[in-house]
Amino acid sequence: MENINLVLQNYLLLVIIVLMALVIMLYVMYKGQKKELHWDELLTKTLTEVRAAKTEMQALEENQQAMREQMKGCVQKVKLMRYNAFADTGSDLSYSLSLLDENNNGVVLSSIYGREDNRTYAKPIENGKSTYNLSEEEKKVLP
Repeated sequence: MENINLVLQNYLLLVIIVLMALVIMLYVMYKGQKKELHWDELLTKTLTEVRAAKTEMQALEENQQAMREQMKGCVQKVKLMRYNAFADTGSDLSYSLSLLDENNNGVVLSSIYGREDNRTYAKPIENGKSTYNLSEEEKKVLP
């Protein structure tokens, strides 16, 4: 996100440079014609365009900030751990999966695989902790 801000700040400088280049090009074009060049009109138009670009830039920054606030509640941290829950089963067929937002709120999903059955659990997480007892594997997938 900080990179976007830097790009946007550099973009404003680029707009100003491009507009100044346009002013020079317009000057060269008008100089070739025998019309009188009105610098005040040309500069006023250029300043208006720069101000419009600045306003658009501010709108983009506000939009970016709103998106950043919205993303705080989205899943941002995902961690998976596979393990063998029972010695008599073959592979690491059991797992614990954490899905957390920026504030470590979310859920831990666990699936315990056995020869006879499979059990699945979902435990809510708030601020990185659960009101339910967590297994060692579930604790390992939390920050």
